[in-house]
Amino acid sequence: MPEHRYRISRRNFISSAAGAAASATFLTGLAPRVVEAANGRKGSLDRIEHVVVLMQENRSFDHYFGTMRGVRGFGDPAALRMHNGQDIFYQLDPSRADGGFLLPWRLDTSKVDGQDVADTPHGWNDTHAAWNNGLWNMWPPFKTELSMTYYGATDIPFQRALAQAFTLCDNYYCSVQGPTTPNRVYMWTGTCDPQGHHGGPCVANPDDYLPVFNWTTYPERLQNAGISWQVYANDEVGDGDGEDGFVGDFGDNALWLFQQYHDALASSDPKVHQLAERGGLHNGWKPNSGLGHDTKHVLAQFISDCQADRLPAVSWVVAPYLYSEHPIGRPVDGAAYVQTMLNALWSNPGLAATTAVFIDFDENDGFFDHLVPPAPPAGTPDEFLPRIQPGFRGQPPASGPLVPIGLGPRVPMTVVSPWSHGGWVNSEVFDHTSVLRFLELWTGVHEPNISAWRRAVCGDLTSCFDFGEPRFIVPMLPDTSVLRQQADQIESKLPAPTPPPVGQQVEPVQDTGSARARALPYQALANMQLSQGQLAVQMSNLGTETVDLALYAHHALEDVVQWFDVSAGGSASAMVAPDALSGAYDVELHGPNGFVRQASGSVVGGEAGVEAILDLIDASGDHPKLKLTVTNHTAQNQTLNVQGLQNAAHRVEVAAQASRTVLLDPVAEHHGWYDLVVTIPAAAFYRRQFAGHLENGRPSRTGPE
Repeated sequence: MPEHRYRISRRNFISSAAGAAASATFLTGLAPRVVEAANGRKGSLDRIEHVVVLMQENRSFDHYFGTMRGVRGFGDPAALRMHNGQDIFYQLDPSRADGGFLLPWRLDTSKVDGQDVADTPHGWNDTHAAWNNGLWNMWPPFKTELSMTYYGATDIPFQRALAQAFTLCDNYYCSVQGPTTPNRVYMWTGTCDPQGHHGGPCVANPDDYLPVFNWTTYPERLQNAGISWQVYANDEVGDGDGEDGFVGDFGDNALWLFQQYHDALASSDPKVHQLAERGGLHNGWKPNSGLGHDTKHVLAQFISDCQADRLPAVSWVVAPYLYSEHPIGRPVDGAAYVQTMLNALWSNPGLAATTAVFIDFDENDGFFDHLVPPAPPAGTPDEFLPRIQPGFRGQPPASGPLVPIGLGPRVPMTVVSPWSHGGWVNSEVFDHTSVLRFLELWTGVHEPNISAWRRAVCGDLTSCFDFGEPRFIVPMLPDTSVLRQQADQIESKLPAPTPPPVGQQVEPVQDTGSARARALPYQALANMQLSQGQLAVQMSNLGTETVDLALYAHHALEDVVQWFDVSAGGSASAMVAPDALSGAYDVELHGPNGFVRQASGSVVGGEAGVEAILDLIDASGDHPKLKLTVTNHTAQNQTLNVQGLQNAAHRVEVAAQASRTVLLDPVAEHHGWYDLVVTIPAAAFYRRQFAGHLENGRPSRTGPE
């Protein structure tokens, strides 16, 4: 069995600030109808009067926030380990002479022209190839070496400051392992029509604005319910590049692809025609005004409606190409667009006090993220399509082995509101359907297109809010007009980014520190024991929501991955056969928020008679504890090492046919975090790891201090 390198220390983070000094305080006390929120905090969605959704383009979470303190980023000790002993950051890259791997490398915008980088492959076929049946290890071969790039805090200062002032979701995934349009279709409708009953399945981007779909969208449901809504998009040029890229909608308003909106556009009935007007459709694009570099011009309708108190209940904002943060679009320009949009809201005290803003990204482009997304177990309805897919239209139906539609790679989501301020990190599993589910709860309008699996596995974003703090402080954020000027002055003088030369790769470093963390609805438990020559994996969930777990058998020649959905109060099990020749096994189980169970060793020899079990004590109380029990079933005394949260190894002597028990209190000592490793010095490959977080329904920290 090969020697493995393990990462066993917990995250090292320092406190996250809530942003710089306040410039204004708008929100005063309200008297809402009090309801019980999903996470146990008192509050009411009635405090929200407006929801604004801005979906930007093509950035992964690690690419933007991998170095940020307090998130599951580059310092993640629970990162997936590949069977060759390296963790998932060491992506396979056969073209390199220094080990055949490529580490994440920085787009240092002070040294290279990293603001407008080239596009990378990000279609259905290449994304599933990089996914590699869940092994997640083929990014450079299928996404190019540029896929491994990332930004530091000084490269995207506005995005970083905004996230640190409000709430950043570090477990939010795009909906599809594919490009823009399918993910935006999920955002607006909750599905890609996998059965193909209404023009789908949508797995690729169109070449035009022609209608090809006809299933019901969520804006139509709002329209029928009498709830106001609007798509805000510039109406000049359309999908253009160069100077035209600063206006138009980049084809990102997916409502253009639905027949019913074109029918409404052609209707002379004002009530019917209103659907197209609200959806951002029109008869013909205006010429380029030449004012696209002015974000206030591009957002003129949105700004005007904010000033006149005409903002509808639900707004979807669609940025032009070069403001969307799509790789060729500079992050600094996207920051200016976002700041202009937020300033329009914040300059109206009534809107500042009553509006929730969701800023997410449709997909990751081809940029690497180290977290393997949750995937549905085989056979899950409405969640699988053939591995190889044709283009948008005019191709024969796809066929072949089935692969998950999603979830896709992790992307950023920042929640900006009076009830999400303060520098929080939320690690609940979300995807684009989570925005619809939030709207469902808030408006009462149901979206039946969302699959049962996504409803079970993905949250509804309510855990991002705390309505017990009716106070809003506008943070001091970097002036994006100054940042744009600086970028204009320097970028043409800088060379294009290239991967590190051979022998000069370094592991990326994450900022030290922790952040305030929202309570999560999961409490996964699992143990692995030898039984009749196989490894029995027992899983349970004492939380309130379904938890998705991924089981890796590293000892197989080709790693085998299985997914399990463990419902609230439920359980699941699996049997893993060891290597047929050596009797060796090496298995890992991964779940949300750093949950890991690992077991390695051999089914032959004395070590096969030693087991380590971790149990939860007082699971229903507000102060759960852990009990580690080590049992020696052999006829010989055994010496074990137990390494815990303080990284100090403790020798534990266990007599023959006896047990030893250790009680632990992670909630009191380490904000709920635990990471225990049990080894036998006399058995080189015997190892058990138990890592994760104990939830007690209360806010915590993203790591021990």
